[in-house]
Amino acid sequence: MARAIVNAQYCAQGEVTLKAQERVMSIGGDGFQIKDDQGRLWFRVDNKLFSMREKRALVDATGRTVCGLQKKLISLKPTFQITRGDSADEVIAEIKPKLLSLKPCVNVFLVAGDGDREPDFKCQGNFRAKKFEVVSLLGGQETEYAKIKKESQFSSGAAFFKARLMPEADAYFIHAPPGADLAFLCALCIAVDELFQEPKGPRD
Repeated sequence: MARAIVNAQYCAQGEVTLKAQERVMSIGGDGFQIKDDQGRLWFRVDNKLFSMREKRALVDATGRTVCGLQKKLISLKPTFQITRGDSADEVIAEIKPKLLSLKPCVNVFLVAGDGDREPDFKCQGNFRAKKFEVVSLLGGQETEYAKIKKESQFSSGAAFFKARLMPEADAYFIHAPPGADLAFLCALCIAVDELFQEPKGPRD
């Protein structure tokens, strides 16, 4: 089960639940802080402003850049790339939606794979509700790798009025088993959020 995609340092030693909370007041939006259920900071997501590739950096608690996330400029379909460290050229994985199917899914291709074009992971579930599972296809077998869901701050009337006074964005919860690469899952979560983000049109 244990296999490092981004870095073995960030593979879960046991079952882990991470909470990816968007920082509402971050410049440009979509800046996340990612903590475990003990409140310990694991990662944050920093945005690169004025970037055509919509670049982001996943940074650990020590301030080290773990990996990058960027949009592929030339592609037939929206594609995000996970890159190693600060390098924009060393691509680890490509994340592509498969939209023309009865059940939309997101395929993940590891660049250092076996050379074929079969996905190494896939995400499946209710993308509109932001609730999906990550399935490993490594070794030709389907194995559940993680579960990810988004919970709204407006789950109750009291929460709605509290949010109006103390605004806090919705959060993703990433449930990962032992051996899962948490850095990879966090980058994948952000990419799926971007791929299925609702358009932000003008408000009345």
